[in-house]
Formats: sequence, structure tokens, C-alpha cells
Amino acid sequence: MKYLLDRRYRFRGWHGAPYGIYDTKARSALFFDETLYRLLMLCDAAQEIETERLTGREAQFLEQLEREGVVRRAGLWDFLREDQKYRTYPARYRRVAHWSVTGACNLKCRHCFMSAPHAKHGSPTHEQLVRTVEQLAECGVFNVEITGGEPLIRDDLPEIVSLLNERGIALETIYTNGWLVDGPFLDMLEARGVRPGFQLSFDGIGCHDYLRGVPGAEERTVRALRLLQARGYGTAVSMCLHRKNASVLRGTVNFLASLGVSGVKCGAIMDLGEWKAAEAEALKLTREEELSVFAAYIPQYFADGAPLALTLSGAFSYTPGEDKWFSVYHREVAPDAEGRTLACGVLGDTFYIGPDGLVSPCQGMCDCGIAGSLSSLYDRPLREILTDSEYVRLSYTTVGDVRNGNGECRSCEYVDRCSGGCRNSALIAGRGYCGADPDACSFFCGGWEERIRAAADPALAAYLKQHPPAAGKKAASAEGIPSCL
Repeated sequence: MKYLLDRRYRFRGWHGAPYGIYDTKARSALFFDETLYRLLMLCDAAQEIETERLTGREAQFLEQLEREGVVRRAGLWDFLREDQKYRTYPARYRRVAHWSVTGACNLKCRHCFMSAPHAKHGSPTHEQLVRTVEQLAECGVFNVEITGGEPLIRDDLPEIVSLLNERGIALETIYTNGWLVDGPFLDMLEARGVRPGFQLSFDGIGCHDYLRGVPGAEERTVRALRLLQARGYGTAVSMCLHRKNASVLRGTVNFLASLGVSGVKCGAIMDLGEWKAAEAEALKLTREEELSVFAAYIPQYFADGAPLALTLSGAFSYTPGEDKWFSVYHREVAPDAEGRTLACGVLGDTFYIGPDGLVSPCQGMCDCGIAGSLSSLYDRPLREILTDSEYVRLSYTTVGDVRNGNGECRSCEYVDRCSGGCRNSALIAGRGYCGADPDACSFFCGGWEERIRAAADPALAAYLKQHPPAAGKKAASAEGIPSCL
């Protein structure tokens, strides 16, 4: 019997992970052990598979692949396409690059953690952007999220979008303040067959202009959201919480939902960059105050019908249609798994490229005191940085490394339900990369997990009586992934 890999998939391998296929629909890779992968590679419509000689595990694997549509029985004239044939990349696998194409901005945000109003981290040349795209393609990074500064201030952005297209790299998301989002810009994207999601910032009804430092910013952001909704683009919003806008959280969420926004992420501002200025001190919420705002708002959120997906820092997250809410902080990792579980769930999936070319685990680390140990892809090839560098060491930090790397976590009574929190927050607090995240500490040690649960559980139960979850609902992140893999 001959089988053929569905044209949705490509045989691919990366440094340290040679046995994979790339799913062009889900835009992510799936990996296998060597034995099963050798069987899968026989699915090229040219080689016979003697099914009667397969082991029970192999037979079950092949049946599952066929049932899930990963392979099918080949016809007489079927063949494996050239772009499906096996290829390896000289770097570790990363699904997506979060890429600052500029360190400058057209607004004067009072809280910018990378000090974009002063372009502290510079702005790459056109040639450097072109070379970055080429390096991403060389390393098998097939997805990018473009950010800044403000990425839309670049006149050469259309050329970069075209180049990404030519290299087979998807533009997943554009992070923007919305000021320059207009019809001609969307026309440019659509002419190239590109329809990314948009992540905008909106810091509260009647409060946005203050934080963004430019009159009219709120009006321009709302206009951009309306335009994106009218043109059928997915939108999400981040909201930075401080004393001036905490009281308008409920109204802001409901207003954004009316504009078609699919999700809001809300949290206090990182104590970096512009937010370290003396004038910001009076605006900063304490951790207790931030969590108090969340606990008070969660019942209101459900009473309003959970109008969009909501994330409140690491304390609370809910997506309409689900039957449970969760906390990012609550991440149980058993002792026998802590040595192989990454300290941050996204570190093996995403990396950040700064406007200065520095490659780091995430954007918030651009000014956290570790930059001196990181490499710039303008000076060192990305394939080397993604293979053997300080970035690699940081990105593969495990829960065990964190628990053993400070004097608090291992002895903490909440160690069974906390993986140490955010590495960026630990750095900002001066506790080091493997230090305890003070935000996670306050969530558990301050009794806030119980208080958030007391606010959320009955409110969710009442909401679900009116909005029962759809039977058999499948998580979007699992779409297209065979259950046997």
C-alpha cells in the first residue's frame, strides 16, 4: 500500500529536532520520535508500506494519521510535491519571531518601557531589515509579529511585507498604536494577500490621551478599531492600568467589545523606561491595589455577559464559551517534571528581535540588565544565536532552575502550584533571571488566589447558566493537530 503526505504538510527538521513536519495551516511544526518518523517519511506515494509487517504501535500510528488527514492512500498519479520534501534548518525551532522593526514612535507615551519617544534602542536600516528577513527564512522561522516603537512610521514597511511574502513567512500580527492605520495601509496589505491580526493599545475611555502624551490619540485609536472591524480584521487590545484609569476598566471593556475587539489584556505598567520617571510615582498602583481592582471587576465582567476574552495580568484569564477560567500564575509542575518543563511556557515557541538586533526571550527584557550578555543578529548570524548562545541558555531555563536558583521558591508553601512566575518580572525586581517573581509571590502569599477565586467562581457559574458552553468545543490551538502526535 502506498500513502501520501497531505499537501498541507512539509517534511522538515531543525537543529536538535530533525523529525518533524510543518503544518502550513496551523503554521507550526509537529515532532515525532525517529521510529515513527521513518514510517511517516515512507508516505511519499512512491514507496510501498507493508502494513502487515508493522508493529502494533506503527499500525496504530498510521491509522491515526490517515484518520486525521495527515496522510492518505496514494493514487496512481499522486506524487510528493517538491516543497514537501525533507529539508533541515541550521537553528533550533522557533514558531514565531516578535520583531521590532523600529525603536522610534510618533507618540510620546509616558510609560514606554523601551523609551521609544527618544528612540533609545535606535532604528534599523532598510538593509538590516532585509537581512533579518533572509535570516528568518534561513532558520525556518515561518511567522512574525511586527512591532516597534510604532512600526507603521516606516516608509519601507510595504517592501518588508512583500519580502516576507516572497520568503514564505506569514505576518501574523501587527502591534500598533493605531494612529496611522487607514484605508490605504489596509489596501497595501490586501494587495499582497496579507491579513494579519492587529494588537492595539487603548488605555481607558477618556484616559488614553494622557498616557499616550499626544492629544487626539484616543480618537485615532477608536477610528482605527472601527475601520479594522469594518474591513474584517481581527483586533485585540492591551490596556495599561494606573490610578487615573482603574475606575473606567468596566466601561472600557464593554466599549471595546462594541467595536468588535476580540480580547483585552490588562495589567499594571512595567517599571521600566519612561515609567521610571519621578512623575509616574503618583500614578503607580501597588500590587494589592491592582489585584483589588481585578477582584472587584471580575463579577461585573461576567454580569456583562463576558463580552470578549479577558486577561487580567497573570491573575485571571477567560475566553467566552469555555467552562473554566484560569490563572497564569497557577501552574502546577510536579518535582519529577520540573527539570524538563520550561520556566515560561512561551520560551520554546517565541523569541524577540529588538530594533538594535538583540535577540532575547521576550520584548520586556530589552532594558532589564541582561542586554550585555545577548547577541545582535546584525553582528552574529541568527542561525548561531538560535543554536548556541546566551539566548538559548536563557530560553531553556526550567522550572527546576528557578526553584533551585533562589532562596524563596524551593521552600515556599505554594511551590506545588507555582512555577516561579515571570522571568521578566523577576529581572525588573532585581532578583535575577532565576529569581522569584514578586507578582506571583504576592498572588499566592497574599491570599489573592483565594480572593480571585471567590470573586470568579460564583460569577462564572451564574454566567454559564445563561451561556452554557458549546458541547464538544475544541480549543483553537489544537485545531488540525492529530491527537496521536
